[in-house]
Amino acid sequence: MLIRTKENTFNVRFSDGTEKSYLKGTTIKEILDLNRPPQMESVVLALINKEPADLGLKLFSDCRLDWIRENTPEAFRSYQATLSLVLIRATDELFPQLSLLIDHSIGNGIYCEIRGKRKISGFTVKKIKKRMNEIINRNDPIEPVSLLLKPALQSLEKRGEDPDFIAGNAAKSHLLLHRCGSTTTYLAYPLFPSTGHIKAYNLINWEKGMVLLFPEQDNLEEIPYFPNPKKLFSVFHEFGHWEKILQINKAAGINRVVRNNKIGDYIKISEGLHEKKIATIADKISGKRKKQRIILLAGPSSSGKTTFVKRLAIQLRVNGISPLVISLDDYFIDRNMVPLDENGNPDWESPASLDIDRLNADLKNLINGRRVELPKFDFKSGKSIKGDVVQLRSDQPVLLEGIHGLNDNITHSIPAKRKIKIYVSALTQLNITDHVRIPTSDIRLLRRMIRDHQFRSHSPEDTITTWPSVRSGENKYIFPLQENADIIFNTALSYEPAVLRAVLEQVLEDIPEQSDAYTEARRLLEMLKHFLPVDPKYVPSNSILREFIGESSFSY
Repeated sequence: MLIRTKENTFNVRFSDGTEKSYLKGTTIKEILDLNRPPQMESVVLALINKEPADLGLKLFSDCRLDWIRENTPEAFRSYQATLSLVLIRATDELFPQLSLLIDHSIGNGIYCEIRGKRKISGFTVKKIKKRMNEIINRNDPIEPVSLLLKPALQSLEKRGEDPDFIAGNAAKSHLLLHRCGSTTTYLAYPLFPSTGHIKAYNLINWEKGMVLLFPEQDNLEEIPYFPNPKKLFSVFHEFGHWEKILQINKAAGINRVVRNNKIGDYIKISEGLHEKKIATIADKISGKRKKQRIILLAGPSSSGKTTFVKRLAIQLRVNGISPLVISLDDYFIDRNMVPLDENGNPDWESPASLDIDRLNADLKNLINGRRVELPKFDFKSGKSIKGDVVQLRSDQPVLLEGIHGLNDNITHSIPAKRKIKIYVSALTQLNITDHVRIPTSDIRLLRRMIRDHQFRSHSPEDTITTWPSVRSGENKYIFPLQENADIIFNTALSYEPAVLRAVLEQVLEDIPEQSDAYTEARRLLEMLKHFLPVDPKYVPSNSILREFIGESSFSY
């Protein structure tokens, strides 16, 4: 029997304040089995010093340990990553000469293709799903494998990965991979201990590939309706097309451009593509200016709507059109009248927070050539006050910007043929590896964080902790309507994570461990560390990114 000494043991502090000693090399799962906490069967991960970890991980040094149960954000990320590994393994086993690309989010799932197959047939998808079911039903173990960096990268190179995806993290000595059966890959996040923890999913044939559908965090037993977002997919496809032309669709490509001192030119090209697209939208609007007098623009938080509006207005002026820009925010009702959400807080995202009757009356009067006194919302007092008196010329459109722009009930008095609807969002398609994507919401959260930190006196911790509430409003009021748009503009910039690392790395590092935002801050930081940092000086002053990092040539 091994005698316990200070040299061969370590101490674990639990959330209830107790502390226990274990032999070095004990796994988290063994500690779980020894302690048997309440609702033990729902524990799927752990927090080691407030950072998520696999239950199969071996521990060697003193730490704080907390349990993560199902139906939490951390567990849901692991659910998605674990299910992705099951799909990767099934594809490996059925098509060993080909490779799976987990491309981008779409609806409540992720769009995937198999490299080497021009189009995935329905028969192939059924075959893959059958193999996935077999893997899940066997409850096969998933093993975390910590390797020295060089052999880890060699293993991934055999899968066709470019080792430069980790170039931004020079201090990293080890890389955590995951093994299930004969499949070993990098997924950048802890996974469940076995495949049997997957409760529900679906795999459907869609476009040239397939979509892996997830349940929702609060209900892991059912798969929600897939909305078939064809318009959104076409924008992702277009962005992917340009990335292929530029030969940069993953972190490794950006890192090589940075290392070869070509990032300045790459940024100019990326911004040029934005300008070309905005000019094309302006041309489309100009061709219909007599019929479509109301331009409605909507998008989720931190999508770059304000800068897009300003740049679109410039391109419209180039075409001889001077739009009247109105913000839906100025139609807020007084703060004391705003409906409350389920937590008892004012629900500013709800359409009921807007004076819809006045908005419709003003729009009708404007397009009929009458003078209108616009409202102005004073956020300091929480009251609506008098704004400018305006009158439109016969060929002058209204550009109405706000999160509810795609909701026809907001502008119910204006016939559909008089409106053109534009949806704006940062639809990130740049991936870290073939199997690790960057969620679109992560880029928007990072944008919001730096803007709030620099210009709105909000701490990064406040931004992180309030983000779930923002996302809840988007899921309720914005995303279900995105396919109603006539035009979709993608504000994502593939070089953006590298710039965001340069401006946010220290901000995220400074969030203390005792903060409620610490775990999420570390996750975001680890994502950014895949990229070599890029000095913001290369970003043009009219870039959408400048709306968030500062020094924009526009006034906000």
